[in-house]
This record gives sequence, C-alpha cells and structure tokens, in this order.
Amino acid sequence: MSTNKYNEHLKQRRYKLIVTMRALLILASILLKIHLHFRGSQAEHQRSLGASNELLPSTGSEDKIEDVIEGPIKEVLAQSGSTANLPCKITDPVAGTITWVKRRDRRLLTVGTSTHSIDNRFVVMHSSTDWALQIRAVTPQDAGIYECQVTSHPVQRNFVRLKITEAYSIIPGAPDLHVKQGSSLQLECQLMAAAESPLYVFWYRQGHMINYDEEPGVKVELTKSGSILMVNKTKPSHGGNYTCEPSNAKPAYVVVHVIEEEEKPAAMHGGDRRNLSPAILASNFLVSLLATVSWRIPSFTSLYPT
Repeated sequence: MSTNKYNEHLKQRRYKLIVTMRALLILASILLKIHLHFRGSQAEHQRSLGASNELLPSTGSEDKIEDVIEGPIKEVLAQSGSTANLPCKITDPVAGTITWVKRRDRRLLTVGTSTHSIDNRFVVMHSSTDWALQIRAVTPQDAGIYECQVTSHPVQRNFVRLKITEAYSIIPGAPDLHVKQGSSLQLECQLMAAAESPLYVFWYRQGHMINYDEEPGVKVELTKSGSILMVNKTKPSHGGNYTCEPSNAKPAYVVVHVIEEEEKPAAMHGGDRRNLSPAILASNFLVSLLATVSWRIPSFTSLYPT
C-alpha cells in the first residue's frame, strides 16, 4: 500500500471516529436531560403531596371546632337584614364573667356587657340571668354556632346555632295576568322563606306607588304573610306592570293585561273597512260587482219589445 493511500485511509477512520463520538455525546446529552426532567417532576410531585398533607390537618381541625359540641344546641332562625337574638341563661348571676365567642374562628365577640369585636353589630342584652347576644343587620356570613361561656368552676357553656334565611316574595299568576274589562282583579303578594311578618308592603303600578292613592275601586290590605291588592272593576288604565315590595324581602313583579270588550264589525256601524276580515271584504266586493254588472245587462223587455 502506497503512502498516499495509507494517509487517505487514516483520514477516513478519523472522520468516522469523530462522527461516532459526536453522536454518542448527543445521545448522552439527551439521556441526561430526560433523567433530570423525571427527577424534577418527581420532586415537584413530592412537594405537592407534602403541601396537601400539611393543609389537611388544619382544615380538619376547623371542622372539628365547628362540629364537636359538648352539650345541647339551641336553634335561632333570622332573616337577612333583620336583628337576631341569641339567648344565654345562667343559674347564678354572680357566677363569673360571661363571654360570647363564634366557634368557627374562635373570635371573641363580647366580654361582660362590653363589645370586644370591632364589629359594633354585636351587643349584649343583659337582664338578671339573661345574657343574650344581639346581632343587628345579620348577613349570611353570620350563620354558624355561637358559644356563651361563663368563667365559673366548672366552666358553663351554652351553644346557639344561628341560621340565616333569604326572604323573597311572589305574585301568583306572574309574569303575565289577563283580566276582562269590568271584572274584579286581586293580586296577592306572598312572602316566601320569611322568619317574620313585614312592617309594610308597597305596591307600585308603572313605578308609581298606589298604596295611599284615593283611587275609586282600588284597595290594599296588609296580611301576616304579605299583602293583597284588589280592584273592584278593572279599566284599561288598570293595566300595566305591578310591583310588590315588602320591607323585609325581595320584590315581585307581574304584568296585568286588561282585555277590552269586543267591538262590533265596522260594516255594522259604518266604521273603518280596514278592520274587516278578508272574508267580509271579499263578500262585499262580490256583491258590489254583481250590482254593477246587473244594471249594465239589458232586460228581456228591452230586447224584445211587445
């Protein structure tokens, strides 16, 4: 083998070796990246599991604070926006200091007759052995279990569960009610999910209050569960959008349509022919056409004179 051929052979072997080494380096780099990716994913998964395991005990403890009650629980139902009174009776007036606590977050509300919370809606109503907690303008967030605690020996505890209801009103027949002109109309505003009777119920027609209008034949009565609006003889002016708005519930709406008496066909009293039906118009046209043709045709007498 000549020197030139030998050198050419060495070059080819070096080139193949370099290509093989580069391919091995690229493959090793890919395998390293895959390995690091799986290691990172596994570490992230373990961290997420650790975080969830840390959160679970705190959530469970909060539920236990709300659920585990050592004694009977009184139930109090109040409407949203009204005043709730949570009772607390003690046997000994000088037993110790009385405090009110909301168990969900262990928030101290009152100490003795003083309000400890920055929320001034919480007030103690004290009378002899009664230490009722009054919550003004209650909201759905106020629902939960409250604890009245007496620092005696042993410690006395009274529990009250406050439930909040959202009252609303309905008008049977809504959203549309049809009445004949001259007939009587009665609209009833009924309170639903209410814990107390309304102080007032305002009625509106087309946005105008009608409770105190001296309109003949229209009467409004307040009931325990709402209000009733009565119209003796309906007129077209009594139609429109009616609204009942109780003092302690969401309003309700109804649209009243007064159906007027049917008028006679226009052909019977010389009215506008545009109100006639297509059948009547066609018959009238046919009669007119026959009448027009009849006077143009000569009679037999004129054709054959005697």
